[in-house]
Amino acid sequence: MNSTWQPSSFSSPGGWHPGSRSVVKTLVFINIGVFVLQIIFKDLDANELGRFSQLFGLSRDGMASGYLWQPLTYMFLHGSFFHIFANMLIIWFAGRHLEQLVGPKNFLIIYFAGGLLGGVAQLATSSGTVVGASAAGFAVLIAFTTILPELELTLLLFFILPIRMKAKYLAYGAFGVSLLFVVFPPSDGIGHAAHLAGCVVGYICARRLGYGRRSPVERIAIERREERTRRENLPPDEFISAEIDPILEKISQHGIHSLTRAERQILERGREKIASKTSGSSR
Repeated sequence: MNSTWQPSSFSSPGGWHPGSRSVVKTLVFINIGVFVLQIIFKDLDANELGRFSQLFGLSRDGMASGYLWQPLTYMFLHGSFFHIFANMLIIWFAGRHLEQLVGPKNFLIIYFAGGLLGGVAQLATSSGTVVGASAAGFAVLIAFTTILPELELTLLLFFILPIRMKAKYLAYGAFGVSLLFVVFPPSDGIGHAAHLAGCVVGYICARRLGYGRRSPVERIAIERREERTRRENLPPDEFISAEIDPILEKISQHGIHSLTRAERQILERGREKIASKTSGSSR
């Protein structure tokens, strides 16, 4: 995967600077090192998990047995060479840029939050042992594409065919495919619930850092909060004229039973404003 973005053209509010130790590189080395240990312990048989995966992979039986480290350690184990290669490719491609944008501390929060919640989501939907950094990788990828949605990327389909697209479309594809396979789960042994949870975590973390566009739900909530604040700050006379009079007109035409819950709340607020005005003028 390649991109047209040059990292040096961006400032880094998270505190990263040239020469800083790369946590992305450290994580990749740790994952590769653990994979080598799996090979040494002959722990890559998908049909019969070895003791290494039983101890450090995430499973319901393991958690019930008191292996409380599993939600953290499972994300450093992988089931095959292709599994670790795909995950490290995503983490290296998106992670090295994301680390520069948000800093090492925020990057690690995104990475491990995605991995931890992804593991919980997968454990809630399947009874097998979960391994792999996929959820963490998806969190990193979605955070990166949320911060730079219009960035032009060149992806190699099947590592051969170059495809050019904006980063946001890569995010839409990752989220859409994960959601589809959670709703209609295939028997492929892939942790789609973990991927979906990682996508959600990555988006939420990027939004918490001030990046990305507001979702429709966020916009509606903000509009309602602003409207509520506007009403509360209106002087009593203006509030009665703008909010109460139309409701009273509706009552006279259709009866009080025609009022919505919101309109009843406005009437109650009007009573409070009138009461506060009366008490203020009587002093």
